[in-house]
Amino acid sequence: MTALPGDPLPIALEKLLDADGHLTAGLATQLAGRPAFVLASLGRTVSCLAEDGQVRWRASASGPVYALALLEGDRVAAGDDAGHVTLFNQAGQRLWQHALASRVTSLHAWRGGLLAGGWDERLTFLDVESDRDRVRWQVDLGGPLNGIAVLPDLAAAATLDGRVRAFDPAGAEVWTLDAGAPLAGLGTLETGFLVGVQDGRLLALGADGGLRWERVLGEGSPVWSAIERTDPPDAAIAFGTGGASPGVGLLSARGETLWQVAVPSPVGALVTLDLDGDGAAEILAGLAGGQVLAFDAQGRQRGSVHAGLHVWDLVPVQRPGGPAVLILADLLAWRLVERFGSGGGPLLKPPKMVSISEDSPAPSLGGTAAPPGAQGMATLAFLGDVSPSRTMEAQLMRYGPAYPWGGLGTLLSGAELAVANMESTLSTRGKPMNKVYLLRAHPRWAQMVVEGGIDVVTLANNHALDFGDAGLDETLSTLGALNVAVVGAGRSQVEAHRPALFTLNGVRVAILGYLASRWNGSVDVPATDRLAWADPAAVQAGVRSVRSQADVVVVLLHNGAEYAGKPSSTQMQVAHAAVDAGADLVVGHHPHVTQTVERYHDGLIVYSLGDAVFDILTAPAMQGHLLRVQVTKSGLVRAELWPFWIDDAIRPRLLDDGQGKPRVQVIYP
Repeated sequence: MTALPGDPLPIALEKLLDADGHLTAGLATQLAGRPAFVLASLGRTVSCLAEDGQVRWRASASGPVYALALLEGDRVAAGDDAGHVTLFNQAGQRLWQHALASRVTSLHAWRGGLLAGGWDERLTFLDVESDRDRVRWQVDLGGPLNGIAVLPDLAAAATLDGRVRAFDPAGAEVWTLDAGAPLAGLGTLETGFLVGVQDGRLLALGADGGLRWERVLGEGSPVWSAIERTDPPDAAIAFGTGGASPGVGLLSARGETLWQVAVPSPVGALVTLDLDGDGAAEILAGLAGGQVLAFDAQGRQRGSVHAGLHVWDLVPVQRPGGPAVLILADLLAWRLVERFGSGGGPLLKPPKMVSISEDSPAPSLGGTAAPPGAQGMATLAFLGDVSPSRTMEAQLMRYGPAYPWGGLGTLLSGAELAVANMESTLSTRGKPMNKVYLLRAHPRWAQMVVEGGIDVVTLANNHALDFGDAGLDETLSTLGALNVAVVGAGRSQVEAHRPALFTLNGVRVAILGYLASRWNGSVDVPATDRLAWADPAAVQAGVRSVRSQADVVVVLLHNGAEYAGKPSSTQMQVAHAAVDAGADLVVGHHPHVTQTVERYHDGLIVYSLGDAVFDILTAPAMQGHLLRVQVTKSGLVRAELWPFWIDDAIRPRLLDDGQGKPRVQVIYP
């Protein structure tokens, strides 16, 4: 159902911050008796802003910051990817720091202390006043923690393995609930808990852990907000859904759906508050498309603004001039207030895409290719940068590891071999490098590669050692356990240069991976022989060593300048060297945008495929290419580029050719 218009509500946006990294959490607090905002970013910073957006203090963290909590005395706790919990006073000065074993994903103030946990798979209760013996108690959870909610005498922890565990103030376990699917959200409702499940369910639990009710609301875990002072009086929970049919709705305290209306894109955050002071709460929904929509309790839309980028969080703010809302829209922070003023606008304008249900590829142009699977011919598919880290990880938590591939699944599953650049460490171990951008995801999200049908990944990139040798070791072990072949990195120099060899329908294919040698010993990558460096002589030696073992040799090259639309001279030099040594195909990535194609001697060079699953929210970086190649024992037969847009920064979807079919460009022969 489409929302009907309600009484107009004047709402406007006031910009607070253009951050140094994706914003992950926000708090509303007081500073000298005036409203203030505390923001966490993946740029390793915690910032405190006055109501007018002026930075009052900014503190550095040991790693990207994933969690915040507000404690008595306007103190702020921050949890980061280095495994540290840091307490700051109201002036931004560090009071203490406590080390957990891995990324801190959740913090919650409780009973004068602080609950903390994350990838260490434990819930830790910290004494915030102590300089020593800070741990009051610590319990094992058996899975990665991704949510904490509390009642006065009960602390509940949700884990990605699908369990909620509740503990009393002494740390004794009171009850456990197994939801049967990964959990993506946990909160409280009156005297109980609400649990968001990846399979679309919302569970209501009593304080004793008993199931009061459960409802399937849509695709992926729902988001929600408790609502008060409403008409109808039975209304209790406003909810938002994502996926292909997103919506906003209202549930009664018994879980009955009172109404539900469609919205243009997935709901990323929801908040309820009486914005106009009339005694009735408004429901504000922040969407992946950047809109923030205001509804009344009957489901009528009263207003909208556009925060520019994907909205990940909405935080209610109480202030003397009336309530407001803090909006976290990826890199941007806004304040929404009730008045006439700027309504913002989109910073991205996606092109027309083929709907997910119609994403079957059009027949190959030219009509000369043999059908897929024919003996003596094989189809290869290539993607650029794929990463399950940063904001992609939150969406994988919500929807599951298969979600990114709805728009490319037919092309990937129709290939005998699919290849991508894994632009992330997959590890809970290691210490972060001191660099601007760090990329890592929990090892469980390596399953995303499997769900996409990707058979080979290159780790020859500038993020393979973001968390040191320990991080790379676990990444290699994780991918190996899933039977995903790795090129370009290894436990030794020999392993890093080792090709991946396949025989596909009788065609022998070799894959090699290299990265630009300029990174060796740089601020981005420590000096190492565990990665295959793209020195032209080394690349040529690798190609020649495998040439006799393969009918088709492919070189994956991580090189070039970020956001450059044309290849650099170094890119061209290395690619040409590879073809001169006998490579049939060179496939590039790293620039985060697509680049040109070159026919060089007997080889084909695709300098950059751009990103495939990544969250750099600029129009050039949101458009990538899937390269599909057909090969025989004699070499390349055909090559096509299939352009796509990364919808909602997670899901590549093929572009429409104007006739309702996917766009495709033949680049060979």
